[in-house]
Amino acid sequence: MRKVSVLLMLCVLATAGCMTLEGQPIQINILSTQQEVELGNQLSTEIEKQEKISTDAALQAYVSEIGARLGTVATRQDVQYSFTVIDNPDTVNAFALPGGHMYLYTGLLKVCENEAELAGVMAHEIAHVSAHHHGEAMTKQYGYELLTQLLLGEQPSTLAKIASGVFGQGMMSYYSRDNEREADALAMEFLYRAGYRPDGMVSFMQKLIAEEQRAGGGHPLPIFSSHPPTQERLARLQGLLQKYPEIERQQISLNEERYREKVLKRLK
Repeated sequence: MRKVSVLLMLCVLATAGCMTLEGQPIQINILSTQQEVELGNQLSTEIEKQEKISTDAALQAYVSEIGARLGTVATRQDVQYSFTVIDNPDTVNAFALPGGHMYLYTGLLKVCENEAELAGVMAHEIAHVSAHHHGEAMTKQYGYELLTQLLLGEQPSTLAKIASGVFGQGMMSYYSRDNEREADALAMEFLYRAGYRPDGMVSFMQKLIAEEQRAGGGHPLPIFSSHPPTQERLARLQGLLQKYPEIERQQISLNEERYREKVLKRLK
């Protein structure tokens, strides 16, 4: 029955793939929430076969606590958000899968200096899920036929390759610049609603730009393999920050000491 419904949807949407509205392509997402979750579960299984998951239960619990706090204020509540730390101190990366699985590398945790910065990265990934960016991006990237085959379990080797690409380059290689702009705006709002200081997104971006400049303009960080940290994006984040009164922001702690105790000391 599921196969029939997927194929029927495929036939209906295939005719719409090239539609435009006032010269702009329409973003098409063939994945229902159930299918998105199913595909995310399959990718998650593959990723956890290939990557080393941190065995530090306290660290995993701390990251999940931040994620749960952000997840409760996300605009999308029809998926369950989960958060997993990958033990790789040399990789500065984070990514979300379709359906709400999220992964953060210990290398990224070491770059952050406070809880607000980490929460900003996590809010950005939650925002991609909330805005249904995965379904849109993967429909465009892989097309109807391949996605249908993946959902039906007919392409296990392809699924493994996709999983490798996700953590190798990050899901950001799938997103458009408009996706990234929307995710930034949503993430800052999620931070504020969850009681985190939204300044963390700006200071984390400044750190990534500094890393880029130290590399002579190259892009050493997988988290920005496709959409590098630019002065334009930083300026936009700084503009978004002005929506939240500075006096009010200053009254919110960055939780630097808590972050040192819960994360940085454990990663030495």
